[in-house]
Amino acid sequence: MQCYLFSPRYLLAIAAFINFSNDVILVSGDQSLATETVVNVNVYYESLCGDSIRWIKDQLLPNYASLRKHLKITLIPYGKAKHSRNAANGQWDFSCQHGFPECLGNKAQACGINAIESDYQESEQQDQIVYLIGCTMSDQYPPNAVETCAKNYLTEETQKRISECIHSTVGDDLLARNGDKTWALKPNISFVPTIVVNGVRTAEIQKAVLYNFKTLICSYLKKDERRLICPTL
Repeated sequence: MQCYLFSPRYLLAIAAFINFSNDVILVSGDQSLATETVVNVNVYYESLCGDSIRWIKDQLLPNYASLRKHLKITLIPYGKAKHSRNAANGQWDFSCQHGFPECLGNKAQACGINAIESDYQESEQQDQIVYLIGCTMSDQYPPNAVETCAKNYLTEETQKRISECIHSTVGDDLLARNGDKTWALKPNISFVPTIVVNGVRTAEIQKAVLYNFKTLICSYLKKDERRLICPTL
């Protein structure tokens, strides 16, 4: 599996654009935002899955800045893993499709997402999560990248929360919870990433979201909302 890096400059450019957009919204006080279409996207993925890496790098990151105010993204690192309680010590045992390092990577990302949800205001959470997971999945070795990426974007308090989570059973509980969410999907996932849009999961949606995420999201928007984002639709 080959992984190609997004440069720090590229990721920081996304962050700068989004921060600028936030400033504009705060200054303008545009009340129309409350009526804009928001598309719910749940992404079930794995930290060492080549298709998961490609989707985040090739579909989510390049299109996020233009789509962000129309998205509610939930990232669920787990995929085709399995988990069970160890009868001897009561702790969680995990097995993952790409080996134990992937389990560690999934756990680290679960910790990162949870820490952001704990420390940041709701209006900031999605941007920070996309920054962190985008940086992590663009690294040459995602299982080890969460703490490094956190230093680029997150507060020291959040960095500390992430590190403590990774090295404790808190992270195991978060990963097991992601597993419960993943195994609750019916039918069970057979491909990673599996992506559910507005609660609907079909082969047509999966294909569209994997290869033309922006066009798919635009198809859910009102005509006036599409005008600037996807003018050809």
